[in-house]
Amino acid sequence: MYSSSTSEKQNSWRFALVAGSIVVITLLHYTIDVRAGAIHDVLLRSYYIPIVLAGLWFGARGGLLAALAVSVVFLPHAMHGWDAPYTFIFRLIEILMYYVIGGLTGWLSSRTRLALDAEKQAGLDRERAHEGLKKKTLELFEMEEELRRSERLAALGRMSGGLAHEIRNPLASIKTSVEMLQEQCEEGLAKPPSDLSIELLAVVSEETDRLNRILTEFLQFARAEAQLADGSPAKCNLGEVLSGTLDLLRRDLDSGGIMIEADAERLGVSVSVGEDHLRQILLNLFLNASEAMPKGGVIRVGIVGESGDSITLGIEDSGNGMTDDVAKSLFDPFFSTKEGGTGLGLSIVARLVEASGGGIKLDRSFPTGARFLVTLPNAPR
Repeated sequence: MYSSSTSEKQNSWRFALVAGSIVVITLLHYTIDVRAGAIHDVLLRSYYIPIVLAGLWFGARGGLLAALAVSVVFLPHAMHGWDAPYTFIFRLIEILMYYVIGGLTGWLSSRTRLALDAEKQAGLDRERAHEGLKKKTLELFEMEEELRRSERLAALGRMSGGLAHEIRNPLASIKTSVEMLQEQCEEGLAKPPSDLSIELLAVVSEETDRLNRILTEFLQFARAEAQLADGSPAKCNLGEVLSGTLDLLRRDLDSGGIMIEADAERLGVSVSVGEDHLRQILLNLFLNASEAMPKGGVIRVGIVGESGDSITLGIEDSGNGMTDDVAKSLFDPFFSTKEGGTGLGLSIVARLVEASGGGIKLDRSFPTGARFLVTLPNAPR
């Protein structure tokens, strides 16, 4: 609206300038004595100024109309007051040149304007094409990086699975041997052990359990990669799996002073996720949330978004949240801010969710604590 109004104002004062110039030159012609021939010759050629301006500003039509206006107002003067016949003929030729100059100037102006518009449009098209190419290139780079990351994670998963199996076998033997020694010491079948021996056996047993937990996470990571390769469809009830997972964690949550708030009515939906995988996803997210609240707090669970083919589950805690640097590497394997942590818990969650055709992200707009948004596909009815 603003540009249209500005253009109309510009055309108005241009028209006024052309018309005013013709009127002023014509008045001078009619008021100056015809015997002042030199002055009239100058005025006669002064008509070219408004004619050329009209052609430049309004195109061929504007130039020809300006020439016509000059012809109408000047022709009576050309026919009156001139004794020599050749003078009148000269004036008629001058009038004819008005039309030639006006039409030619307008035509050239129109061609130039069209060429400039075409060049401007071509520039805009090139700019749009460049932006589109830039966007596509960035998308290709992102896809390539994601593919490389997936390949690395797949290889890492296979290696982790093989490594965990190789270590777990001798670890099981060590664990069994230690338990047998402890039982014999307790029953008095072995030589009376010293307090130090009993303490060392307890340490070995405890460290064996810790190593076994680490290997379990490695195996879970490897199984997530296997699920990615398998891609077989599955179905389970979100509410039932959630209830079973909370029952498993109830004692630990209660002892840590952690309360669970869940929207049970809306959680009873079926999703296309394997029951074991969904339980593992929820278990790791709840453990992560509880570790973020060592002094207790609240974990809230509920559906925060729905679409035709998926639901979004929100799991939030009332902890201290996390920094931007931590958030960037949150789902990377082996990244952990906890001492002794493997950094595989959330990575396993991300891989299992991806294997099910869903997605997970950290809600950075959440004001306090941390909230994970897990998108899961709806089960077909």
